[in-house]
Amino acid sequence: MHLAKTGSGTKLARFGKAAFAVALLTGIGGTAMAQNMVVRSTGPSASSFPAGKKLVNNSRISLKKLDRVTILEKSGTRVLKGPGSFTIGKRSGAQSTASRRIAGFIGNRGATRVRTGAVRGTGPAPVVSEPKNPNLWYLDVTKGGKFCVSNPARLVLWRPDYTGSATASIVDPKSGVVTNVEWRKGGPLKAWPRTQAPVTNGSSYNVLSSSNPQAVEVNFVLLPSVPENLDEAAAVLIENGCESQLDLLVDTLSTDTEQG
Repeated sequence: MHLAKTGSGTKLARFGKAAFAVALLTGIGGTAMAQNMVVRSTGPSASSFPAGKKLVNNSRISLKKLDRVTILEKSGTRVLKGPGSFTIGKRSGAQSTASRRIAGFIGNRGATRVRTGAVRGTGPAPVVSEPKNPNLWYLDVTKGGKFCVSNPARLVLWRPDYTGSATASIVDPKSGVVTNVEWRKGGPLKAWPRTQAPVTNGSSYNVLSSSNPQAVEVNFVLLPSVPENLDEAAAVLIENGCESQLDLLVDTLSTDTEQG
């Protein structure tokens, strides 16, 4: 069995993601943000709206042709496209709904039901959306790198493709011991075999799933406590370099509503 090492697909060093993460730490939890923050900008006015710039509510900005500015607000992200003039923080948003969704996502209680991808559109070739990891603390078997564990006793393996049965091999690179796990058809979740493969701070394993062509190396970071809110979750992910989880957190929060 050939085990090739791969990292998480998206790097934390990517500037837009990093700026977004900084924005999370300014207080998006269940309460409204005091300010709005630019997370991405391109176009002729980009130098006036660098990533990390804060914009107060009800302020107005003017954009030129080809400008594109992404702003993090209390209900998600908002993309402004020039030319035009825009009022910051003035739009209808489902903040309470988003807050409940994020609270369940970062909680370590897990999901009561994980749905398969939704079918969009009608006709001969419907588009099936890719299933998304429903919980920040579920270990995606296709992602490697550092992985923050809030509760080792409840660590769960999640596979994105669960239309059929599947297997995964968990290999201890030091001892060479291999532990196999199996999913039944339609089952996305499987408890991590913590007796055969103990999870400790700094421990690492190679994970090779039947649905992934290459193994991924997972390096565990044990957290002293379970983060209680979005701010704490984002902070520990950034501090410990758990990039795939941070990417998942950012993507889950993003709404990417465009205006202009």
